[in-house]
Amino acid sequence: MDHQLAGAVIATFRQAPPEVQYDRLASFDHRAWAGIYRWLDASGLAIYFFDRVSTLGIEAALPEQALRRLQKNAADNRERAADMLQEFIEINLEFQAAGLSYANLKGFTLVPGACSDSSLRSQFDLDFLVAREDIARCEELLARRGFGLTGVCQNVREFKANGGQLPSVQNLYKPKPQRAVEVHVDGFLEEGGNSSRSGKLSRCRLQSWNGFEFPVLSDCDKFIALAHHLFKHLNSEWTRASWILEFANFIDFHRDNDLLWLKVKGYLSAHPESKTAVGVAALLADESFGISHIPEPLAGVILEVPQSCRLWVERYGNSVLLAAFPGTKLYLLLQAALSSKETQLPDIRKKLLPMRRPSKITVRVADATFVFRLKQMRAELNHLFFRLKFHVTQGLSYMIEAPRWKKNIASLRG
Repeated sequence: MDHQLAGAVIATFRQAPPEVQYDRLASFDHRAWAGIYRWLDASGLAIYFFDRVSTLGIEAALPEQALRRLQKNAADNRERAADMLQEFIEINLEFQAAGLSYANLKGFTLVPGACSDSSLRSQFDLDFLVAREDIARCEELLARRGFGLTGVCQNVREFKANGGQLPSVQNLYKPKPQRAVEVHVDGFLEEGGNSSRSGKLSRCRLQSWNGFEFPVLSDCDKFIALAHHLFKHLNSEWTRASWILEFANFIDFHRDNDLLWLKVKGYLSAHPESKTAVGVAALLADESFGISHIPEPLAGVILEVPQSCRLWVERYGNSVLLAAFPGTKLYLLLQAALSSKETQLPDIRKKLLPMRRPSKITVRVADATFVFRLKQMRAELNHLFFRLKFHVTQGLSYMIEAPRWKKNIASLRG
């Protein structure tokens, strides 16, 4: 992968004259472009980038083969987005008819704040926030549509339909028979069996799409959710560059919305534990894609980012942005910066080279043929070796970088 070309792609989203952007991209040949295809797809930036060069009128800077590929990806993704939108509407109508207390998360709700058009996003599932007392009914409605429960993690339930066979990577942007839904439970059981609610559902509002209305989070809750989502992934192996871009877009879109930033300021005053997540997310978004105007309340939060976290963003933010899937182990250094105590070596070793098998990527099908099961086994084995290679190579990279990081932290603490 040509990191200079990947950096040039990122740079097109920053403010610069079109002729400068053209000259920067035109210096790379087709071989270099072919080398970043996987990164463009995995990062979620491929369609965003094609839209950007089209807006700037600099399509001629790209080799013809690369431009044709992006054009086809964009056309396929429009069809896939339309297909997902239809199911999005149908599920919402069923939830509303059943009287569920719920709200839509991420996905189509990010238009137009974080994304000008849903066909630009690489979206693979639908997300909902559902009141705990309505979860059983929600599962029944999804089951009628062919969705089966495939995973439960804390307050998140994962559902899949037609998930017996993995979708082809070659058809990444095309409509797929495989469908996925994530249901986030609003409210958790406290000691004594009492239920505590987050309050998000009570603050949700209606958003319209061609006359169709659906419940979404308030703009303040949406911003906080975007920040926590990005920060959570920064504390894990993989962070999609498009998530960082969408967070920057949201801030730019609402830059003059003084009421929103006043509410964000009030929220962070009541929930100071969220300040680091918001500050780090905003700092990384600004350094990566450039935010035209940072509202004053948000600028204050960025200034409060701990020095060690700021150093991590400055040193490794670009590495995270340009990382190939499935990411890096550099998040361990961020976790160390966030921790108030020295991380024990055995804990690090468990994360560097886990001794358990990765989660399955296929769903068992009751009436599957022998040949079909063999294909699934092959996919699982390929995934196992893929993950093993990742842990070994990124583990070595971490072992090289960790001593440098400790020296930097020691110098920072003086």
